[in-house]
Amino acid sequence: MKMQNKIALVTGAAPGYKNGGPSIGSAIAFKLASEGAKVVVVDVLEEMGQRTVDKIKENGGEGLFVRTDVSKTNEVKRAIEITRQKFGKLHCLVNCAASYEGDIFRNVVEIPEEDWNHIIDVNLNGYFRFAKYAIPLILESGGGTIVNISSGAAFRVLKNFCVYPVTKAAINSLTRTIAIDFAPQIRCNAICPGFVRIANSEGDRTPDEVEKWIANIAKTYPLKRICSVEEIANVSLFLASDDSSYINGECIIVDGGMFVSDNHEF
Repeated sequence: MKMQNKIALVTGAAPGYKNGGPSIGSAIAFKLASEGAKVVVVDVLEEMGQRTVDKIKENGGEGLFVRTDVSKTNEVKRAIEITRQKFGKLHCLVNCAASYEGDIFRNVVEIPEEDWNHIIDVNLNGYFRFAKYAIPLILESGGGTIVNISSGAAFRVLKNFCVYPVTKAAINSLTRTIAIDFAPQIRCNAICPGFVRIANSEGDRTPDEVEKWIANIAKTYPLKRICSVEEIANVSLFLASDDSSYINGECIIVDGGMFVSDNHEF
């Protein structure tokens, strides 16, 4: 039990909001709980977030849901305070909450300013807020780990898709600054996935259309398949636990070799 007696908080830990299917955050929450952690599940989606906690409890774990909008400082501070009141400690923070809302598939001239600001406020500032208010509690608890879910988009961008890669590149930089500023008490690392099959990415496609779409994407990857949420959760557990005790400030690419290949298609 690699997280025995540890308290973890995972943001964006509700299942996929479109159909309750898999999400990276919920998979990470399940994985940490399966290894003994007591998990505080944070998400803006109350019903879906509670599903994650219910599943953790069904499998013999302990979890607590706290509805939180990561773009609101008072709600972030409240989530940390509830964690303190309930468990008294915090050993691991996993920042995973992200938004894709708005007209974001635009270049820097075309994107509406309000959509730019919204994505920045959730995808980047949300990570900053949770780090800012969780780190003091982690330090009080004797130290621990922070895992930031970034993206391969921090290194390789798509045409007319400007704001999301900007947030992920900034998250990588934030990861490194935290790693240096708070070592040795806290280790901070990031995971940079390639394409991961999550419920929210499937849009309004039919099941047959989804399978065809996924198969076409898989062809462009050296491993010829798409990453699962469980595979990202496995890396998260590694970085959250003592198995990675000498890894700090790293941004680990988990993309099946796409980044080092000469195939730049997606």
